[in-house]
Amino acid sequence: MLIKEPATEAEIDSMWQLNHQVFAEEFPQHPPHADGRLVDKFHAKNLYRIAWDGERTVGMICAHWQPPFSAVMKFGSWLANRLPEGKTAEIRLFALLPEYRHGPLAIALAASLFAELEKRGLQTLVISGISVQQNFYRHIGFQVAGEPVSENGVTFFPMIGDLPAILKNNPAWRKYQPQGQSASSQGTAHMIR
Repeated sequence: MLIKEPATEAEIDSMWQLNHQVFAEEFPQHPPHADGRLVDKFHAKNLYRIAWDGERTVGMICAHWQPPFSAVMKFGSWLANRLPEGKTAEIRLFALLPEYRHGPLAIALAASLFAELEKRGLQTLVISGISVQQNFYRHIGFQVAGEPVSENGVTFFPMIGDLPAILKNNPAWRKYQPQGQSASSQGTAHMIR
């Protein structure tokens, strides 16, 4: 499998198709679109990592560090007071096709993105953790930061993670981080097996 930042319109389009499949069809956070694509409202400021298995897009994750954060919009301004200004990144659109959820791909995708966030000096991560994945997020190193909210029948928890601690306490992350050049450079990618 190949993990990289999307570089072409076709790669971005395949990312929106996966986003729609997971967040409009499987977990109905958004209404379905006739074209089968779900474009993120923060696309212009997101940093992406996409995973391909051959020609098939099988996973994605992104982050941005410029408020407003969707987690604050979802849970309220009390959350903003817990996020260090200029040092916080919001993790979004962490999605894998169901058949890839129980292997190394989730960790590899997150490790690739987290390594870049660490290089940029970010320290705190915030997510709107879907309830069915709460144990996975806790395993990574996130903690529940407040009361859940429900939207469209889906329950979310505000969750915060300390990026240096996440990377330090989970040595397996280093195994999946890209070596050498920054993975955010155009054309730079890494393989996982």
